Amino acid sequence: MQRHTTVAVGTWLIAAWTATSSGQEVVPPRAGLEEAAGRLDAFIREEMKVHGLPAVSIALVEGKQIVWARGFGLARPNEGIGATAETVYRVGSVSKLFTDLAVMQLVERGKLDLDAPVTKYLPDFAPRNPSGAEITLRQLMAHHSGLVRESPVGHYFDATSPTLEATVRSLNSTGLIHAPGAKTKYSNAAIATVGRVVETVKGEPFGSYVKRAVLTPLGMKASDFEATTEIAKRLAVGQMWTYDGRTFDAPTFALGTAPAGNLYSTVLDLGQFLIALLDEGRGLGGPVVKPETLKAMWTPQFAEKGATRGFGLGFNIGTLDDRRRVGHNGAVYGFATEVAALPDDGLGVAVVITKDCANTIAGRIGDAALRMLLALKAGKPLPTIETTTPLAPGLARRLDGRYGEGDAVVELAARGDSLFLTRASGGFRLGLRAEGDVLVADDINGFGTRVVPGEGSIKLDGKELKRVADRMPDPPPSR
Repeated sequence: MQRHTTVAVGTWLIAAWTATSSGQEVVPPRAGLEEAAGRLDAFIREEMKVHGLPAVSIALVEGKQIVWARGFGLARPNEGIGATAETVYRVGSVSKLFTDLAVMQLVERGKLDLDAPVTKYLPDFAPRNPSGAEITLRQLMAHHSGLVRESPVGHYFDATSPTLEATVRSLNSTGLIHAPGAKTKYSNAAIATVGRVVETVKGEPFGSYVKRAVLTPLGMKASDFEATTEIAKRLAVGQMWTYDGRTFDAPTFALGTAPAGNLYSTVLDLGQFLIALLDEGRGLGGPVVKPETLKAMWTPQFAEKGATRGFGLGFNIGTLDDRRRVGHNGAVYGFATEVAALPDDGLGVAVVITKDCANTIAGRIGDAALRMLLALKAGKPLPTIETTTPLAPGLARRLDGRYGEGDAVVELAARGDSLFLTRASGGFRLGLRAEGDVLVADDINGFGTRVVPGEGSIKLDGKELKRVADRMPDPPPSR
């Protein structure tokens, strides 16, 4: 235990010294990591250039140490303030992990039961529930409660920042989308309800309790669910954007569903969190949860035995190159976050970007970093990061048009030498770039869809679609 504390505090002291001596680099790459850090550095800068990202911060973790942490770009462009690993960001749904850790602490102490009806703790909680089956904390934490995604009060677009009590109370005017336990239904309202349970059982405001019981023991000194004066001084400016090229500063109001998405943090603090995950739940201030508790949180819930994907208790469980991957991403006005650990390999990464909806990019940076760390650990050559280039002049105009029939119709729209793909069935518009003779969706909204141009046709992810005549859209309805 003492060895863990010494190493982590040493990392913190190194960070404090290098923050003033190395510009945006707070923790320099550990010995042997320089080439990998250099490749990631180049990749991040290219992504920033191609996609107009104002700021990016990243921290890499190996075992009990943060082995590289730095920022890129400007955290506050109008003030010329650079991003570092100590810049404070809004980290969106990553907040859920800390809410769920607070619950699991109380489960360990016998104060909460994951499988008891939530009305045991919130007697007035009464959304319409035709099934009659009780909602439990386990269902809420694993997105299987059937609750709506957003509450009528305190939802994502509610700028009034209501209390958590008012937010959860408003759910009584809603009905369940599915019977409890029946299906996965991602819900910010569900985690707000979980936070309200914590608040009620402990008899103190949710934010102050979780800071004292979870954030502080983890060593997350710069993190909070409230926008304190200190947080506000170091908070980056998030950027919103439109398809037609406009950008503007993101709104800053607190979410009514605070337990689901209102945490402020830094990649250094998120690195300390990852260290605790990799050290069986031990933080700078001692054990936060037991090893068996983490194991339970990393087990897919409401899934077949042996499942390797799905929601655990808070954590999103999946794989990266057949290695177990746990974590969560976060999206809140103007910010995109990726936090991921490979617990069987002792590796972790935290990435935050100050651009709305840039989660695909944050995830690509995070996975590229983890693959670098895996290769170094195995003594293998560093992997190549998949990148793209601009389209050849004139190609966009040549391909402009509609392809396919029925629901399979896609539109390729040229804007100068840029080309954008939109599906008639819906979804985001995706910008296309080149990878040899193949066009690849490489956009803030997504990466990887492949288009192979042909004569009078295209292949979209391997399916051939013939060019069809453009047509006018249907007339608007009378009302």
